Amino acid sequence: MLALPPPVEVTLRDGRNCLIRPAAPEDFVGLFELERAIVRARHGVVKHEDELPGDVASYADVQVRAGLAATDGSACQLVAELEGRVVGEASILRLRFRMVNHVGVLGIGVLPGAQGLGIGRAMIEHLLAWARSHRDADGGGVRKVELGVRADNLKAVELYRALGFVVEGTRRGLVRADDGTFVDSLSMALFIPR
Repeated sequence: MLALPPPVEVTLRDGRNCLIRPAAPEDFVGLFELERAIVRARHGVVKHEDELPGDVASYADVQVRAGLAATDGSACQLVAELEGRVVGEASILRLRFRMVNHVGVLGIGVLPGAQGLGIGRAMIEHLLAWARSHRDADGGGVRKVELGVRADNLKAVELYRALGFVVEGTRRGLVRADDGTFVDSLSMALFIPR
């Protein structure tokens, strides 16, 4: 049984090395700053800055209560560290009830200035490797990974498709953009064979 994946160093498109590793409590400051930067950029997100926790302690509490800090196989949260700074976060959080806990929900965010370097792809690949290798005490594990993505976030949709995710449905007009227009959200998924 593998609870969390080992750290891995990846070479980015610009030649720099990035460390992808399990998130730790000391990352809360970096994760807090990362989420604020992503929301401020206003692309591909569904939150406003005033909807975020107001400080690091509140942010940490939300993360822990959501289950992202778990090390029992019910979640896996990774950070991407570049030159000593958290520039990306990705997680799989499994659904809690036994009949659906073979399903994990993928979440990901990369600092706007670090997008396009391969960080997102590397984090997702590392998460999927964890999902393929992790086994619960009863032999179970993640068999399906789901995500939601704004239909207008074309680079993200292209990345997910390249990694094997398929569109399972469209939630029409789910997101109200800053300009008042309504944007569809795509429900995508990937099955993990055993």
